Amino acid sequence: MGILDRLGVRKVINACGTLTVLGSNRVDSEVLSAMNEVADSFVDMNELLVKSGDYIARLLNVPGALITSGAGSGLVLAIAAAITEGDINKMSRLPFTDGLRNEVVVQYPHTVGNPYVYFINIPGGKLRITGSPRGVSESDIRGALNDKTAAILHFQYEPQEGEVTLSKVIEIAREFNIPVIVDAAAELPPLINLTRFIRMGADLVVFSGGKDIGAPGDTGLILANNLKLLNACRLMSPFSYISVNGQTRVFIGRVMKISKEDIVAFIAALEKYISINHEERLSLMNKMADEILSELTAAFPSLKIEKRVNHPGERVRPVTVPKVEVKLPENYTKLYIRLLKEGNPPIYACECDGNLCINTHTLREDEVKIVIKRLKEVISMNPPSK
Repeated sequence: MGILDRLGVRKVINACGTLTVLGSNRVDSEVLSAMNEVADSFVDMNELLVKSGDYIARLLNVPGALITSGAGSGLVLAIAAAITEGDINKMSRLPFTDGLRNEVVVQYPHTVGNPYVYFINIPGGKLRITGSPRGVSESDIRGALNDKTAAILHFQYEPQEGEVTLSKVIEIAREFNIPVIVDAAAELPPLINLTRFIRMGADLVVFSGGKDIGAPGDTGLILANNLKLLNACRLMSPFSYISVNGQTRVFIGRVMKISKEDIVAFIAALEKYISINHEERLSLMNKMADEILSELTAAFPSLKIEKRVNHPGERVRPVTVPKVEVKLPENYTKLYIRLLKEGNPPIYACECDGNLCINTHTLREDEVKIVIKRLKEVISMNPPSK
């Protein structure tokens, strides 16, 4: 009997994508092999953390890198670094930041429906929203910057309408000598996004390891142009112990512990990720989406069913991944999602703009026919009213 059977937990078919609540992504055998390689050994964790970051920086040809325990912890460390700039006394005070440069500027469109804005609070940052429901102008951003500003935080995946673009944000920030942090947690694919925002000039860029990269779900990555801020992130890492006046201090990153197995797993996953044929991956995803689309359209000609492929310029996570959308009244979308989840095996589908959405990003070919069969059963037994 396997461990999940002993726990009474069922495996599910994931037609939603690389969601944290569904276990992020699959971890393949090469990554597991790397974990096994170090599992029975001891290492100096500070050395491993620094050298793994240096290795990634060389691998991607960027100034600096740091593996973290998820994109969320990477974002918290990045904000903490912007507030403290590596000053040990300031780092020791977090999250109490009165009197420090602690404001983090975020454009209004990036705050709408975005729960991750909350992460600004964890290290003691103060959210400064610029713009309004009517949009954001360059003068709005300039007007929000002052001697209390620690950083501008740009959420790369939020709606584009009404925002100032990242390239312009970086340009403005340079005028004021303010760092720009980019949350690009799930902006892969396409592969080019891995270094695109660093090439644009962002100071720190945060990615998730457990999404398209295929590392364990509790890993993440900070890429850096600003090595002073990256070093501050390292100083606040889980393994830093600094003696000040005979007293040992630890910092906010202590609670963001990452294992030696996770660090080498991330390296193995990243090595594979940058070497595989991504066109073939996307071709397979499109093939699966086309099969779902064809079968459902033939079975339910009265329903509006279409394949959607978002392109790199669009702000939908993740870009370029094909999805099949079934246009339905909202109550039927929720009903079908619930019935799919209650089946055996459970199938997790998502809601996209009120429609039933089947994301091929995390589907295997052998699962496609199961998804099609269950969708046909659910729709046939509960036909949507006109």
